[in-house]
Amino acid sequence: MRVTPQRAHVWQILAESGAHLGAEEVWERARDALPGLELSTVYRALEALREANLVVESRLSEGPALFEANASSHPHLVCERCGGISHPEASPEVARGLLAALAAGSGGFEVRELHVVARGLCPECVRREEETVPVTDAS
Repeated sequence: MRVTPQRAHVWQILAESGAHLGAEEVWERARDALPGLELSTVYRALEALREANLVVESRLSEGPALFEANASSHPHLVCERCGGISHPEASPEVARGLLAALAAGSGGFEVRELHVVARGLCPECVRREEETVPVTDAS
């Protein structure tokens, strides 16, 4: 892959943010440092970085693709209410155990990439939900 200022800056934004960003969010963060940067250039940079395995593309919800620097395979917890995305503290042993379980039941399928997405409610949304549930009197 040819390294360009645009690709380097897009990767740096993702690596430093530690977040899942859409292409437009990356573009908004990059355009001050790279005046004249087009959104289409950001899309091409993200695609090149993804092909070089430096960026992971995920579709975690019904919205646009999200990108993050490829640190390692990790699960995503997606809140169905607020859309927040977090990563649980997962040890390498948990990831290896999950891969081993998939391999054992796959009939010889070789897993090369794994995206784990769990959907539910984040602690803040659970708290809000508990606060709004009316308490009924059982007497």
